[in-house]
Amino acid sequence: MRKSLLAGLAVATVFGTAACGSTDESSASTGDGGIADTVTIAQVQDQTGPVAYAGVGAKEGAELALEEINEQGFLGDGVTVELEEYDTGGEIERAASEMSKAMADSSISAIIGPTQSQQAATVAPLVGREEVPTVFTQAGAEGVLTSEWTFRATPPMESYYEPVLDYLQEEGAETISVLYNATFPTFALLGENTVPEMAEERGMEVVQSLPVQMTTQDFAGQAQQVASEDPDALVMFLIAPQSVTALGQLDDAGYDGQVTATSVQAAGNVSEAGDSANGLIYPVPYSPALESESSAAFTEAFKAKYDKEPDPYAADGYDAMWWIARAIEASGDSSREGIREGLEQVAAEGYEGAMGAVTFEGNDARVPGILVRWQDDAETLAR
Repeated sequence: MRKSLLAGLAVATVFGTAACGSTDESSASTGDGGIADTVTIAQVQDQTGPVAYAGVGAKEGAELALEEINEQGFLGDGVTVELEEYDTGGEIERAASEMSKAMADSSISAIIGPTQSQQAATVAPLVGREEVPTVFTQAGAEGVLTSEWTFRATPPMESYYEPVLDYLQEEGAETISVLYNATFPTFALLGENTVPEMAEERGMEVVQSLPVQMTTQDFAGQAQQVASEDPDALVMFLIAPQSVTALGQLDDAGYDGQVTATSVQAAGNVSEAGDSANGLIYPVPYSPALESESSAAFTEAFKAKYDKEPDPYAADGYDAMWWIARAIEASGDSSREGIREGLEQVAAEGYEGAMGAVTFEGNDARVPGILVRWQDDAETLAR
């Protein structure tokens, strides 16, 4: 039986209510202070394609936040926040095109940016040039936060991945193999640099490093290599559909060591692997398994709206939208410049969100994260 652990956890989320006066403006770029009657936020993320689950989840979370913001009158009587969606379709060029459209629309006050690091890094220079405050979710690679106009609501994965290596060390693992999607910069960074460094610090040896591509769909060869080497643990960085296939083929190859993964596998994304996924552990910034008042409140509200449990992407979108709303409230200005200033003000103090107590390094979010275990179609806190 594969084992697991609970890493450090910060909790509590309360959505403050405050009101401030609005103006008769409906444009995003008045720049003269005051909050417009209608504030439009664009979401430029994958709604179709191989990682659509990230964009769809973020959209659902953002829509829940938007509903709460408007129902509370958080930005003042008569102020309505709206969400306009743009689908990047899993393509870098399309992401740049859709971002350009959104930034060219003067009615859009701020943008929730692409989740894929390649897309985000491509559009980040455009954001700085056009000066449109953009809050990215996921997109944990370097090259995303490139100007004072770029922000990230999701902690970079490497910032909360250390508990996985701590767990493996505590369980006595001495050898590990790494299987990673080298197409994704975040996974490449973790697989090639971060995990080997963390393993060395803990006296563990990386005995295999197996890169694959975004187009890889058959992992029988890699599974045989892992089973032949028989490491104490396999550290796996794959997108959700790849993980399902790889877990089944690892079982078929006879590998029964501990497998660890990432938040990509969270909230049921590995359920199609069936029993092959049992015992899988992975770190997440948020999980429905959390029992704190803050996380429970978010989970309950999400389930009431969508009749399903939220995933970390939903928590990302939820916190991103609330961060923007708090920014407008803090600066008292819904113009692009006002929101940029407000985002910095909120980041300087941190906030309580769906992921718990969120702090920042500059414009980059940080949370302690938790380690969860997948067992019998459900996530449980590991320890």
